[in-house]
Amino acid sequence: MKRVLVVDDERPVIETIELMVRRDLAGEFSVVGDASSGRDAVEKAAALAPDIVLMDVWMPGISGLDAVREIRARGLPCVFILVTAYERFDIAREAMELGVLDYLLKPVVRDKLASALRAAAAFADRRFELERREMEHREREERLRSFVEEAFLGAVMSGDPDGFDPERYRAALGIPGGRVLVGAAAFLPPPGSPDPRGDVRALYAAFRQAVRYKTRALAGPLKSGFSSLLLSLPESGFGEAEAKSFRSDLAEAKSFRSDLAEALAPGPGTGSIRMGFSPPAPLEEAPSSWTTAYREALGLGSAEGSGPGVPGQASPARREDERAFLEFLLAGDSPRARQALDRILERLRHRGDPPPGERYRLVGLFAGAYRDLEVRGYLGPGEADRLLDLEDLRIAPGAEGLAEAARTRFPALAACAGNAPRWSAPVARAAAYIRENYAGPISLESAAAEIPLSPGRLSRLFVEETGRGFSDFLTGVRIEKAKELLAEPGASVKLVSSACGYPDPNYFARLFKKETGYTPSAFASASREGSDEKP
Repeated sequence: MKRVLVVDDERPVIETIELMVRRDLAGEFSVVGDASSGRDAVEKAAALAPDIVLMDVWMPGISGLDAVREIRARGLPCVFILVTAYERFDIAREAMELGVLDYLLKPVVRDKLASALRAAAAFADRRFELERREMEHREREERLRSFVEEAFLGAVMSGDPDGFDPERYRAALGIPGGRVLVGAAAFLPPPGSPDPRGDVRALYAAFRQAVRYKTRALAGPLKSGFSSLLLSLPESGFGEAEAKSFRSDLAEAKSFRSDLAEALAPGPGTGSIRMGFSPPAPLEEAPSSWTTAYREALGLGSAEGSGPGVPGQASPARREDERAFLEFLLAGDSPRARQALDRILERLRHRGDPPPGERYRLVGLFAGAYRDLEVRGYLGPGEADRLLDLEDLRIAPGAEGLAEAARTRFPALAACAGNAPRWSAPVARAAAYIRENYAGPISLESAAAEIPLSPGRLSRLFVEETGRGFSDFLTGVRIEKAKELLAEPGASVKLVSSACGYPDPNYFARLFKKETGYTPSAFASASREGSDEKP
């Protein structure tokens, strides 16, 4: 029901309009108040928040048009209908300029009043819907920007200049064409913290908020206790001065977290943030700059030609074992990969608390393995993000704890690498996409867009390398998942059907029987009873 404010200096006019609304339009409109002057109308509009204002043109003091102008200036979303005794072009033109929707001639006729009020109500509804859509658009745009920003800074943190395309992000993020300062922040929990991961996440959240609202920099995602920063430099800017100013801005951001300044200048019993910055460089060199900033944050200095966290003093034997670990792992030879890992860990056994460089070499080794598996398509994006949380390695106590954490992680990593089919990268990525999104409405086109590759080319590769078409492969993944779910106690065929990407349970049942020879119900019963006849 729309709220109406009636404004007129003639009381009979107000009473007549109120009567017609109450008698004939009570289900659609209600008169919430009336005013007898322009000034009174402005005050009542602010107090009563009407949807529609019936405004007399000529009144003592402020005229109706002046009152409309003042109400508009205050940002009140009213729809205005003028009520006047005269048809005058100059008034109509000024009213149109003010956004007045319609006008009624005195004496007001019931049918004309009803028609004008309904048109105003429809206009108000349309405007509300447009404003709602505009708000949703702005929210989507902000979410998209956050996504692009995170993807961009994640690409910077990869340290791989060959796969880095800054022009894809420059316009979307408003990064100018000059130089940038790349920073790395390492987040460390307080010594002896009962919840080190929670402390790191809280410290990162405060840090990111301070970066976002107190500086001009972009802040990246939290990856294994690290985050990246990118600061666009003015033409006259100098890297050292900008870095110093940046630290100062963050240290003053106490309103976001009371111990943020202390974390940037760590003291006993507090978490800390260690930061490093690269020299100013073009945006195209951001991944290489990240490596420099990363090493500075770790206190390792620079090492020509080495990747993030790789100390320049590493022995040839250590480097050879790391190469062998990755090579054997990705070849599916887990015993030899485990031997190489054991040799790496044995060198740390008598070190007590390993130096940060040694610890982060191991973190980087596992991160590189997960990243390679994701790039090859053996891990879906969600699974890769979960596995890349390497906090257990980063905070494991001493050499023995670090070795135990690494050995605990190894079996699942080796199983993932060993079970992966040796397909080409496009097919492997498409297969990973299917396994990640099988519950939703995916298609050959959506999978091809993720790689990216043309749908026709992907379809041909699927048939050549898997012996099945894309749709058959998708069906196979869904049916295998359905078997797992149906084997669980109390499984519902309808819920399993929906969870496997089939909204229609009848279609799912027919397809399941075609693929397995069993109805879903029969398969579930055989699974729970341990039947030898179950496929």
